[in-house]
Amino acid sequence: MENMSVFDVISFLASVTSLILAIVAIAAAKNSEREVRANFEKTQRVMAEYQDKTKDVLAEIDKRAAVIERTVTESQRHLMDTMTNIINETVIPKKPDAGEQMGLQFMQQMLANPAQAGESMKGLAEIMEIINAHEKK
Repeated sequence: MENMSVFDVISFLASVTSLILAIVAIAAAKNSEREVRANFEKTQRVMAEYQDKTKDVLAEIDKRAAVIERTVTESQRHLMDTMTNIINETVIPKKPDAGEQMGLQFMQQMLANPAQAGESMKGLAEIMEIINAHEKK
């Protein structure tokens, strides 16, 4: 070592220092790689959990949406039926039923003059006999 110059010693120390720094850098890189890999795996697990939870939430939303859609459809149908009934009963005039009108007149006559109602009943009985005889032929 006596033949070594100062420049050679400095060069040697610099080489040893570079070698030590390279070993430390490699160790730090391996440690960093392990940490990054662990973080990546943890992130994957968390993302998988969130994905499963999201699927469950979306399935529940689909179920509730189907119930809501069915309820709305039924409500609309009931509303339409109600509106149709209201229109049919109020806006569109009801066709007069001859039987109802005759029955109403008969009831009014019967209440107005009960004695004459008995005679009307006899007249109706005769009409019924004629209708029955006609149906038998």
